[in-house]
Amino acid sequence: MKTGRYYVRATKLAGLPQMAAGRGVDLAAQMLAVGLDPAALRHPEMIIDYRGFRDLLHGCAVAWDLPDIGIRMADYQAIDFLGPVALVTRMERTARGALKAIIANLVIYSNATVMALEEGGDTATLVLNRRGDAPDGRENAELIMAQGKIALDAISGMRLPLIEAAFIHGRGASSRAVATFFDCPIRYDQGRNALIFDRAHLDRPIEKSDLAYHDLIRRYLADTHAELAKGATDAVRAEIARQMEFGQCTLESVAYAVRMTPRSLQRQLRGEGTSLRELVDEWRRDRALSMVTNTRLPLSEISQALGYSEQSVFSQAFRRWFGNAPQKLRSGGAAADG
Repeated sequence: MKTGRYYVRATKLAGLPQMAAGRGVDLAAQMLAVGLDPAALRHPEMIIDYRGFRDLLHGCAVAWDLPDIGIRMADYQAIDFLGPVALVTRMERTARGALKAIIANLVIYSNATVMALEEGGDTATLVLNRRGDAPDGRENAELIMAQGKIALDAISGMRLPLIEAAFIHGRGASSRAVATFFDCPIRYDQGRNALIFDRAHLDRPIEKSDLAYHDLIRRYLADTHAELAKGATDAVRAEIARQMEFGQCTLESVAYAVRMTPRSLQRQLRGEGTSLRELVDEWRRDRALSMVTNTRLPLSEISQALGYSEQSVFSQAFRRWFGNAPQKLRSGGAAADG
């Protein structure tokens, strides 16, 4: 079965087979119904369609009356849900290094999630947003956030206390399970999905830094990156999404991240029928629609998050994309073209 533009490793299914068995449900049939190959249950290294997984998770949540299914799945998962990406933590000396290594290699696990680490003052923030036009879903977003907490705990070698957990979606039937799992203040209707914790934890040493396997791990990761690469466009899209979380994205910074010279990157993108400017505009368009329709953030904050210096410039761009002002679309005055 083919995958769409976005994918994830089948390790993300962990927990669903056990829950299905406990209910006497044929999970394979439900997978086929959303276009997923049941062979993924036996081969966790398989790449599966991201939209299909999202639809499967939502369908199970509804059919089994489990609005907190994403949180429940976390009980069956450990950091090895990342598959080969979990190997990079063995190459780092500190929690900070391990998180940055995961971020740099996350595309091996999935290309639908943007992961970023921000540091400021006494706090650190792990951002876990979906790529702008990747399939959305409450259950999946809560699972991703739970997986982020699993990774933090594994890297730090302890149950890392959180200062706060923020979600883009609003409060729902899963809110009690979410509060119990994260054990910290929960904020809904925020501009991003994020876990906030004490910055000092980033300096914790990694207890199992496996020097003997560094060369092997590097070769494996390099080969896997090469296998997944399909031209420059997808890699640049992922890098734009990551860098825009920090409010700045330039030709030079993107070229450096994808290991190309700026001129070579421009030439490669031109050969693929696009440009960095067009891809940044695409990211802004998708993110703008999501933030305007799915959050209650002031338009001034949305404008800033998208990298615009003035709200009026954002409003002009929004009209160009969707034919209407953001205020009108938010109030239900018109539907946006998909």
